Amino acid sequence: MSGVLVGVVVLLVASAAVGLVVGGAVALRRRSWPETPAFARPRPVTSPGGPEPDPNAGFFTDRGPLFRKRHFFVGTGCPPVLVTDFSSLDVSRREQPVRIARHGIRAWWWFEDEFYREAAGLRADDVLAWVRERERRRRAGQERARFLSAAEESLRKRENG
Repeated sequence: MSGVLVGVVVLLVASAAVGLVVGGAVALRRRSWPETPAFARPRPVTSPGGPEPDPNAGFFTDRGPLFRKRHFFVGTGCPPVLVTDFSSLDVSRREQPVRIARHGIRAWWWFEDEFYREAAGLRADDVLAWVRERERRRRAGQERARFLSAAEESLRKRENG
């Protein structure tokens, strides 16, 4: 009988120790969560909009409990989000847009070297089409500017020559 009592006491002490270790790890993790920068504080969405570049978005790395490397994403209106599969996202974003975070109805996408936020519930192919159209418009604007500059230069030479 006393052997059973000793076994129960040992079991209770062991489970209490495990509880303290797990509770301490959870408390340490909460305490070690990064602060939210001012630009990343949540704000209301006035209207669901399509993708737009987010110049504040990006990743930062820190050392968490047991000095393990952690990757966090933060963006405009998005508090720090722990990203567990950073290396696979880093590979995928070179081929197609990948959704990194969601906060409320907003979503943040990473494609090539830029971050985009949207609140319209888009899919990866929608974001890709939007980015490609934006690039086409930018190139067309540059070509138009070069053409107009060349035309003005030609008119100046004609007037002066």
